[in-house]
Amino acid sequence: MISVRRATTLDVGAIHLQLSIAWDNTRAQSLYEAEGFEREREFVTYRLPLG
Repeated sequence: MISVRRATTLDVGAIHLQLSIAWDNTRAQSLYEAEGFEREREFVTYRLPLG
């Protein structure tokens, strides 16, 4: 599935894929890192619940 998405995004001219997962989802982290994804270390994401 990841290889298909990679090919699709290259076809439309994208320069990267970005994923967001739970910080404690180590299984997904291992999978994505094995596929060549790199952990973002420059940014922290914040969210403000409105309800």
